[in-house]
Amino acid sequence: MRQLVADAVAAGDRLVVVDDLPPTSAEQLHLLLKEVSRWEDDVTVVLASRSPLSAPATRLLGSGLWTELGPADLALSPERIADLIAEEYGLSAPDLADRVYAATGGWPALVHLSAETLRLGGVPSGPLAPILSEPGGPIARYVADEVLAALPADANRLLRQVGALTPVSVGLCRALGHRGAPRIVDRLRRTGLLTRPAWAAAGPGAPAPEEHVVPIIVETAQHGRQAPTADQICDTAAAAASWYDEHGPPVAAAREYLRAGDHAAGARVLEAYGDRMIAAGRSVAVAELVRLLPERHRSRRLRLLLGDALRTLGDLGAATHEYDAAAEEAWDAGLAWRLGRIHYQRGDARTALAILDRPLPRSAPLADQALLLAWTAHTHLLTGDTKAAIAYARQALAAATSAGQDDVLASTHLSVALCLSVAGDIAGSQEHFALALPIAERIGDVLLLTRIHTNRTHQFLRTGRFAEALATAERSARYAALAGAPSLRAIATSNEAEALAMLGRYDEAVQRYEAALGFYQQKGSRRFIHALLGLGELYRRRGWREQARAAYEETIRVTEETGNVHVLVSALAGLALVRLDDDVPAAAGHADRAARDVGDEIVVPALLAQGWVALRMAAPDRATVLADEAARIARVQGDLAGMADALELRAAAEQDLERAREALREGYAIWTRAGAAVEAARLLVLLGRLPGADIDDRLAGLLAGEQVALAGALVDRTASSFGGWAPGTGPVYQRVVIRALGRFEVHLDGHPVPASQWQSRKARDLVRVLVARRGRPVPRGELCELLWPDDDPDRTGHRLSVLLSIVRGVFDPTKSFAPDHFLIADQACIALDVSRLRVDVEEFLAHVAHARRLLERGALAEARTVLLSADRQYRADAFEDEPYADWSGPLREEARAAYLGLLRMLAQVSRATAGPAAAVTYLLRLLERDPYDQPAHRALVRALVAGGQHGEARRALARYREAMRAIGVHPPDELILAPAGPGPQPQAVVRQVPPTAGNGRRDPAPDRGR
Repeated sequence: MRQLVADAVAAGDRLVVVDDLPPTSAEQLHLLLKEVSRWEDDVTVVLASRSPLSAPATRLLGSGLWTELGPADLALSPERIADLIAEEYGLSAPDLADRVYAATGGWPALVHLSAETLRLGGVPSGPLAPILSEPGGPIARYVADEVLAALPADANRLLRQVGALTPVSVGLCRALGHRGAPRIVDRLRRTGLLTRPAWAAAGPGAPAPEEHVVPIIVETAQHGRQAPTADQICDTAAAAASWYDEHGPPVAAAREYLRAGDHAAGARVLEAYGDRMIAAGRSVAVAELVRLLPERHRSRRLRLLLGDALRTLGDLGAATHEYDAAAEEAWDAGLAWRLGRIHYQRGDARTALAILDRPLPRSAPLADQALLLAWTAHTHLLTGDTKAAIAYARQALAAATSAGQDDVLASTHLSVALCLSVAGDIAGSQEHFALALPIAERIGDVLLLTRIHTNRTHQFLRTGRFAEALATAERSARYAALAGAPSLRAIATSNEAEALAMLGRYDEAVQRYEAALGFYQQKGSRRFIHALLGLGELYRRRGWREQARAAYEETIRVTEETGNVHVLVSALAGLALVRLDDDVPAAAGHADRAARDVGDEIVVPALLAQGWVALRMAAPDRATVLADEAARIARVQGDLAGMADALELRAAAEQDLERAREALREGYAIWTRAGAAVEAARLLVLLGRLPGADIDDRLAGLLAGEQVALAGALVDRTASSFGGWAPGTGPVYQRVVIRALGRFEVHLDGHPVPASQWQSRKARDLVRVLVARRGRPVPRGELCELLWPDDDPDRTGHRLSVLLSIVRGVFDPTKSFAPDHFLIADQACIALDVSRLRVDVEEFLAHVAHARRLLERGALAEARTVLLSADRQYRADAFEDEPYADWSGPLREEARAAYLGLLRMLAQVSRATAGPAAAVTYLLRLLERDPYDQPAHRALVRALVAGGQHGEARRALARYREAMRAIGVHPPDELILAPAGPGPQPQAVVRQVPPTAGNGRRDPAPDRGR
């Protein structure tokens, strides 16, 4: 082998792969490593073997010369399996990747064989390993011939005996009589037969994954000639149960006791440790084991345990059946909080409270009292009674403290934390979260960890920490997966969706919401309204009014039956905003109903809806009052999203432009700090639309508008009139737009001023001249000379004053502004205040200058956005309808030069971002405007050659030479294009070829470049 590798390196190979390497000694590996160490640093040797390689010399380990990847490193994760079986085999069942991973341990060969088997034979329900490993099948033959045949006899014996046990350890194998257990177990680990589930790293407190033999290997080994008999299996189970009972885990002890037929011992273990098993995520095993017990061994305690396991798994109907059976024997606090929690999970607050408030026949243990009070607190939160919820939560904490039971204490800390979070006491809420979390981590209660992180997610969403909310929701989902709690996973998924929506990742958010909806509806839980409300909000942000309305109305219908006031208020407020455009009275009714008799904790959406309705009904003062009240409550509650929305409403209702601008800027700052990029971009667009916005605000709004459009969002979701900015019944701020590119026009509020309104053509000429001077003062005498060149100066001064009055009347027909608002005039000069109105040529020049600065900073995408917008603005040359007026020439030439620079920059940035072909159009337009632009000609030829259009390149070169000859410049006959990168690369040469060559015949392939 060493010589083989050395020969390959000597031949120039820098990556040498030796596949299917037979068993190799440590001495051989050591010699190979010594050889590799003498070669260049860029030589890599890969050894692939089915057998574990002997470890090389200790001094070489960790030196960088030797890196070993074992089966765990090479195994496919469930996510990679999902991609593989979908892309290569067309298999996409929702949980199939997880089931394939469970059967194969992620072995690549087994995954491919399993996928092929399932593709041909269909996907069965239940565990896959027994079906995939049927005797005589391709997988059974592969495992028998390639895996089991290579193992020593003692390893095969161990596999047949302990393969079905979980977890497998050296201690267990020794207890079962395998003297070589340490050596055999090590070999099984290094060959990948003994593996651990590839759990996502949920975080502290998660249980350590258990080692087990790959199930397909187990099934195939059991089919061997020396398969264990029933008695041997029973004996093994009894011995394993005894060992597990002493060393743990309890769930393995209970399972093996039942397999051995010792039902009393199995029931004993379940009664003692069942709660801990569920808390550690073993609900499926607990439910299966309790159901395996004969009826005489199912005590009331075990019925409750079965109900708890089923409730955790989301099977609320079956859980209720078990609780009802236990209730026939006795009604107590333990049953009350369990049944109340069932209806809480269903989202039915009224039924939950009726059960939780049901009188108890006798005093209850303190732990059950604490949990009864805690779930009563949670249910009062659903009804909107936050004060009662806090009171119950604090009583629950006091009872749990006296009970001294860790899991109950952590649960009640969580209840207090949630209630305080809803009440806006963020510091108090954080304190109780911090007290609950280490307890849950210490006792390994994955269910409790899931709930803690779910409620922390809610707090992060409420306080505008959306990136943290997303990370915490994802962690909560991982804990829920470990806990085997699909209902909690659905809540985490819905929270993920809300965070993604606020971060502007709308398509991902829709997928998450729909996944949560599917689970809830499958289980018959009315908690689906949380996901449905989120979808309604998302549809409203995107402007999909009918879908939003349908989602809101269905949410309202369900919450009216269940009493979930939190969701009801938000749904009514959302429906009011959706109905604003088509039925203002109906919108007002929804908004008023949302605000009726609800506490500060949930009233902000209702106040905002009422404010937008008031604004639509021309009551800006009332809208301002509602906006201020919403901002005050949101500030107290720590609700940053509510504060930003209240500032937007205040800006729309504001009568003063500067105060409106300040409100929008503060809202923008809040959204930016929260990471809500799309919401922040919306406010930038609105800022750019405000009258009097400077060029920087308008440019920022332009870029932000592209961002909002790219996200698929709507800028103005409430038709707030920011476009014309005429709030309520206050002063109407007219928007004056002057168009000088092409035909001269003046627009007022989006409509062109008719000729009759000017009264005099000279008034239009006066505006033209002032525009051409770009806001610079023009002496009155010069204006009179330009407007009336042949008249007596003593008479034209009065005429100029009359024109000033006409122009002011055109710009401000309602006389809302001071006389010098648009036109600044004194005894000597007159100027147009270009900061008070919009002039298209000014904006065009500013856009081009801004794009040039962006290019200099390397912001190509942003520069292209600005350039494309400026390109759309340039309809024609400035003052095209006054081509011979002396005063129009300078600005026309300045704008034309800027336009040529724009085309040049567009070609440059398009080539950099989209390739050479994207630059050709702009270069052709540039040459159409200026046929003698030598750099443009050369750039066009280069772009055509780079795009493989050699014939077009030759014709472009001919036009280039012809244009240059016309101005007395003699370009070379061929244009040599330098290679794109370093090193000896061939150069592309474009040569002008005469129409005939050599023998007088035409070139038969004129498009072939040389």
